[in-house]
Amino acid sequence: MTSAVTSSFSRSYSDQQEDSAEEKRCARYEMSCDDIILDVITISSWLSAYEAKRKRRCDVVLRFSR
Repeated sequence: MTSAVTSSFSRSYSDQQEDSAEEKRCARYEMSCDDIILDVITISSWLSAYEAKRKRRCDVVLRFSR
C-alpha cells in the first residue's frame, strides 16, 4: 500500500511540475495556455488546408499536361 501511495504522490508531483513549466511558458508570451493551444490548432488546420489545396492544383496541372 505504501508504494501505491508513493507512486500516486510521485505522479501528482510530476504533473504539478509539468503544469508549472507550462504556465511559465505561457506567461512568457502573456497569453493563456488555452489561447496558445487554440492558435496552434488553427495554424495547423490552415497549413493542412493549404497543403491539400496545393496538392489538388498539382493534380490538375498534371492531368492537363498529359
